Formats: sequence, C-alpha cells, structure tokens
Amino acid sequence: MKVKSKLLLSFTLFLSVFVLGACSKEESEDANKKVIQAVLELQFDGPDEKFMSLIHDPQYTTIIEGSEVNPELDKYVQEEYGPYFTQFYVEAFLNTTGLIYPVTAYVSEYKLNLKDVVIEKFKDITNRYTFIATVGYQQEGEEEKIADVSGSVLFSTDEKGKIGKLEYEDDNGLLAELNKQ
Repeated sequence: MKVKSKLLLSFTLFLSVFVLGACSKEESEDANKKVIQAVLELQFDGPDEKFMSLIHDPQYTTIIEGSEVNPELDKYVQEEYGPYFTQFYVEAFLNTTGLIYPVTAYVSEYKLNLKDVVIEKFKDITNRYTFIATVGYQQEGEEEKIADVSGSVLFSTDEKGKIGKLEYEDDNGLLAELNKQ
C-alpha cells in the first residue's frame, strides 16, 4: 500500500510540474503577444498628438554644444515605448522605422486606426513572432481605407519580454497612400 501511495504522489508531483511549466511557457508567449499588440497600437492608433507636438514644436528643443536636445521627448519616449523595447533598441527603432507611420500620417493629416492584429509565434526560432496588422487610414471628410501591414518581432534573450528588433516587411501601399498629397 505504501508503494502505491508513493508512486501516486510522485506521479501527481511530476504531472503538476509539467502542467505548471506548460502554463508558464504559454503565459510568457501571451505576454509577448501583448507587448507586440501594445506597440502596434502606439504605431497605428493616432497619430498621438502629444508625441507629434513634442517632435515638431520647437519650444521643446534646445541646442546644447551644437546638438538639438529634447528632454521632454526623451522622457515621453521612455514612458510610452520604453516598457516594450530593450534599453538599446528603443532609440534605434524610433530613429529608423518607428516614426515613419505616425509622422507621415500626422504631416499628411491622416488618422490611423488599428483594426485587428494577428500574431503568430515562429516555429523554429522561439523568440521570433510575425504579425499582420489591419490598419484603417482616413483623412477628414474621406472614406476610410484599409491596409494590412506585416512584419516580424524578435524578443531579446537578455531582457525578458522586451523587443530587440521590430521590422515592417510589407504595408500593401500604406506609406505610399499616406504620402499622397
């Protein structure tokens, strides 16, 4: 009788550890998907008027030793984007592709509206995800149009839950449409 109890207890413990481990991995994947969703909302819901004001209004910029400095913008970027990106990649993202859609929409007087996002984990690379964001875009008085923007996200292996790289791959002509005047 004691042997059966010990075997049952051992099996139950093994099963509990296995189930908890699987749930933990699934929760981590879901957390990564939430991070991607949040970043795409920052990119494709708006443009964010405060963010655009901090970028474009010269009152926030000062020149120090020949370089433009905008501490208010830096603070805002860290508050809005910092929680989702690695310490080193947040600035690189915004200096390369991260401002393209919000700034172009703002300058061209378009409103962006993130309609839907489909996020899938890449099979062979455990920290890579792909996404398709369905984005509505509209100028005042015009009918809303829709474009799908696809891309990939690579999460850091050092900073858990933080994006180490985000690339847009195909926007189905969204940027070209936003640039039409």
